[in-house]
Amino acid sequence: MNDNLPLEPKYGQGHVLVVDDEEANRTLLRSLLEAEGHRVTEAADGKEALEKVVEIFPDVVLLDVMMPRMDGFEACRQLKGSPKTAPIPVLLVTALKERADKLKGIEAGANDFLNKPIDNRDVILRVRNAVYTKHLYDQLEESYNRLRKLEALRDSLTDMIIHDLKSPLTGMRAFLQILQMQIKDKISREEGENLDWAVNLTGSLTTMINSLLDISRLEAGEMPLRLNPGDLRDVAREAVETIAIPEDRSRVVLEEGPEPVRAYFDAEVIIRVIANLVGNALKYSPGEGKVKVNVKADGGKTWVAVTDNGPGIPPEYHEKIFEKFGQVEAHQTGQKRSTGLGLTFCKLAVEAHRGKITVESEESQGSTFTFWLPALKEKVD
Repeated sequence: MNDNLPLEPKYGQGHVLVVDDEEANRTLLRSLLEAEGHRVTEAADGKEALEKVVEIFPDVVLLDVMMPRMDGFEACRQLKGSPKTAPIPVLLVTALKERADKLKGIEAGANDFLNKPIDNRDVILRVRNAVYTKHLYDQLEESYNRLRKLEALRDSLTDMIIHDLKSPLTGMRAFLQILQMQIKDKISREEGENLDWAVNLTGSLTTMINSLLDISRLEAGEMPLRLNPGDLRDVAREAVETIAIPEDRSRVVLEEGPEPVRAYFDAEVIIRVIANLVGNALKYSPGEGKVKVNVKADGGKTWVAVTDNGPGIPPEYHEKIFEKFGQVEAHQTGQKRSTGLGLTFCKLAVEAHRGKITVESEESQGSTFTFWLPALKEKVD
């Protein structure tokens, strides 16, 4: 016995709806299909078929074409026109031989054809394949629904955790800052630096929690934007000023023209977007490497580009870096680093403005993150 031979697929039995206005034809098909282990339900015309389908949701419909009240073409068209019944395979059973009739059936959405007089083996094989296809679809839909439930559960758990963490973390940072002011002249330099680190780390955690909350709100469309006309050069300057460490701030080069770069945007949100991009660029730029922020209007769009001279990002990760908790692996070292939540927030925030964010990057060549916003004349509703 050759163990390398492919295994024959296992086809299960299904529920078949046989639709034909002639009882003798229905009886013949019922006997043939029940002998193969299928369950069979009958309907005498297209209207009755539509009623039966929503009652039993069969795996396959064998649909005669020439019938009173409603023919098979119209019944097929209505079955395929409904999202609930569209996945059910429809096999048109017809004595029509003209090419135009076949095209009419395809146009109606038929999955396959059976010619009259029917060939028993042909019926068995085509119904078997159609049942198998429907079962695969059902399994895929079940897996998809299960995944959606798990994602909803995960998101609910995440929301619960971050809401529960936000208040005590905010309080912890406030108490640390009070302590910092009270004892700054009573502790050593090293102890003061350690306390500074503690305050900064609680601030980073607070920022991360706020980003998670905002990402959830943006994903759910529940974060309203306060859109007003403004100059992107102004918010770019404000974003650079939010950089806490003066040494880092001095590494940022703001490139802007003399003319205003006007657009409709939520200033607070766009400041955070630019600050996130600049923060990432500083994080991955070596030593004293400069980070450029270019603000410009061009071709009915306004855009901001943040360029660094860091290690770069392999092309296959250009989409992944915008995913929540995505990871990027450097080919040279094989090390993975988290892309955090900042880029996810940037993507969702820019898209909420009806804009777009992209990255151009190659390994060892640095990266440029660019986002576009509609210009002032293209106001976002």
